[in-house]
Amino acid sequence: MLMTACDLGAVTKPWEISRQAAELVTSEFFEQGDRERSELKLTPSAIFDRNRKDELPRLQLEWIDSICMPLYQSLVKVNVKLKPMLDSVAVNRGKWEELHQKTLLSQTTPCSSSSSFSVSLEDIH
Repeated sequence: MLMTACDLGAVTKPWEISRQAAELVTSEFFEQGDRERSELKLTPSAIFDRNRKDELPRLQLEWIDSICMPLYQSLVKVNVKLKPMLDSVAVNRGKWEELHQKTLLSQTTPCSSSSSFSVSLEDIH
């Protein structure tokens, strides 16, 4: 569990660092998805599909809710001194939720310009 917590540790960092790590990982995922599409003629899953980049906030929320929160909640049960890490995950989750809500709003507002992932992230800074 501790090794996994270390591996996923970017989610516990301040928002700017966590966001940058998510962008780097997403860039790698998109490259893999591009290769899957071009070389293997497969449709990549959402997190690897550059064409679905606007879904990233929702996908980050799913990842945090299903993997990160349970992991860090369990670690806090083992040692309460680790609670600041869990608190940081919750703060970052809130930022992703805000991005997700902005994405939903932009999709339902007529005549709104389509927002890209990087533009949406800039709104949160």
